[in-house]
Amino acid sequence: MKRARFCAGLLAALLGTRAAAGERPAAQVTDPRASGAARMPERDALLNIAEQALARGDTATAVTAFEQAASMLHAADTEMGVVRASMQGGDYRHALAFCAHTAGAHLDSAPAGALYAWLLRAGGQDAAARRVLETTLAYAPHDPVARATRRAFDGASLRPSGVLLELPHRMAPHALMQGGQAQPPPGASGVSGGVLIDGGRRALVPSAAIEGARRLWVRNGLGRTTEATRDVAPEHLQAQGLAVLQLSAPLAVGDATLAPRDPFAGSPGFAIGHEPAPDAAPAWPRLHQGFVGAVDGETGLRRLGIDVPVQATGGAVVFDAMGRIAGVSLPRTGGSTTMVPVSMFRELDRAPAAELHRTSAARMAIDEACECGLKVSLQVLVLA
Repeated sequence: MKRARFCAGLLAALLGTRAAAGERPAAQVTDPRASGAARMPERDALLNIAEQALARGDTATAVTAFEQAASMLHAADTEMGVVRASMQGGDYRHALAFCAHTAGAHLDSAPAGALYAWLLRAGGQDAAARRVLETTLAYAPHDPVARATRRAFDGASLRPSGVLLELPHRMAPHALMQGGQAQPPPGASGVSGGVLIDGGRRALVPSAAIEGARRLWVRNGLGRTTEATRDVAPEHLQAQGLAVLQLSAPLAVGDATLAPRDPFAGSPGFAIGHEPAPDAAPAWPRLHQGFVGAVDGETGLRRLGIDVPVQATGGAVVFDAMGRIAGVSLPRTGGSTTMVPVSMFRELDRAPAAELHRTSAARMAIDEACECGLKVSLQVLVLA
């Protein structure tokens, strides 16, 4: 977190100095060949190969092609491709650090600054994201990508659309269907978040969100998507408003583990999840940080002192301070947010015991929590 704040502050200082001095675009200084980039067909071909590989989920091929293109020209478009490949590979921390470099080294590229701000915002670092974006706009006040990013920041939800989904700065993952499955048809929409459990074989989702759905899909923060069917849920989870889904193809959970016990009241925590959407377009989840509250009445639920969006329909993954899955949020009611604690659904997880417990007692950094959440935070899609 300190590293991200330092990078954001340094970028803001660099942008402000350049803007005040009226200097020429940084790409002209970084690599004088930048002005002739359009006349490099071999580089263009490599970038096309890389983007096509990303779109089909072949991250390794994409990275190789981007690196080959980078050896031909030090340019922002190539580096933003590397950033997005890191995100698709689940390496949020590398993506964030490299994007800080890209935005700082290529001050002529407002989209690079906007992408860095977007990644900071998605990772729960709202103040740093605002600083980076406002400084980028001060340097390029009419840039359409930076202006669209500000509108998204000021909106009710952080959903990319229009110019924000263009290359090379695309601010969302690609939809990567698993096991040769077909894409969700037109008319499918995002209704809530969910949490991946049981070694990636099942998911917990708010039951109200999927009521009456004819077909169901879940998608993680890397864009990997699979169809799902409703499974039998224990009665105590049904009573709390949770449903269990069986995935047609398992999704990797990465290093995520279940907490061995419910967190103490007042202990710090994170929540990462997806907001509802009118379509089935993929998006990165958004992280929030705060505290876990006390037991709520006689239900066994826990209050959340984490400022999840008002419009959220539940299903956010709640991590404890060590980054272990501690619960799943329920839809907000009466202005407050609650979660179902891990003790209520641990029995559903059939992973080997050695995988269920982190041995480290170190507190997880916010960027590491976001990286962990990309794999286990799910976007729930339905066709009504």
